[in-house]
Amino acid sequence: MKYLLWFALFLPLGNSYASQWAGTVIQIKAQTISKTVLFRLSGDIDSPARCNEANMYAIDLQSPGGKVVFDLIKYAYLNQLPVTAKSLHTCEAHWKSEGVKEIVLQQP
Repeated sequence: MKYLLWFALFLPLGNSYASQWAGTVIQIKAQTISKTVLFRLSGDIDSPARCNEANMYAIDLQSPGGKVVFDLIKYAYLNQLPVTAKSLHTCEAHWKSEGVKEIVLQQP
């Protein structure tokens, strides 16, 4: 019972360490075999998930906001706008790339 209590206390900490990345979009990658689009920003990821070996964020185009996020990433890429992106801290959307949770575009 004592161990179950300790486990329950630390369980909420699992997703609280989502990574954040800020910079301009320097790469967008899409494949015909996947329903995800990958992108890379300039700068370094703050606290990336261990599974993110590709050093990219993944946009799941089948998720509720996936197409909107992809449109914003394309817009930021074409206009070289600064982007701040937060991740889901999992690599479920695409193998070896963190799923993106939200992005914020900023005026230069």
